[in-house]
Amino acid sequence: MKRHEALYPLSHHHHHALVTAVELKKAGTEKAEKSLQDYRRSVIEFWEQNGRNHFRDEEEVLLPLFAHYGDVDQEPVKEMLIQHAKIRGMVEQLREQARLSAEQFRELGELLDAHVRLEERTIFPMIEEVVPEKLLYQANGRFHRDSVSGR
Repeated sequence: MKRHEALYPLSHHHHHALVTAVELKKAGTEKAEKSLQDYRRSVIEFWEQNGRNHFRDEEEVLLPLFAHYGDVDQEPVKEMLIQHAKIRGMVEQLREQARLSAEQFRELGELLDAHVRLEERTIFPMIEEVVPEKLLYQANGRFHRDSVSGR
């Protein structure tokens, strides 16, 4: 899917989230490559290095910009924010809970996958359609850079 280049940093974050999601969906299956504790470490590392800041970029930079030019009171935007809350909650639960189940990791993987697809296929096109290009570029300068790719 063609993405406006000003949103490339967020799409790069999404790529890493999808890689994490694929990995998490293997937890407890014959395809699992890690122990549950290793999955926990992976989730925490992903969240602390990129996930938390990525959500902030979207909530504090991108959506307020979109609100100025478009309608944020739409079901996809509401679903995006609900997913943000659920993902944050699941990460905190995984961080704090002594006993973990493979199902928790697979559920988080499924949610991350669905979330990225919602943003890439629905939210970003809505934003690209109404926000002036110059302002998208200005927003780009406020996005955090991915710890993996540096973008």
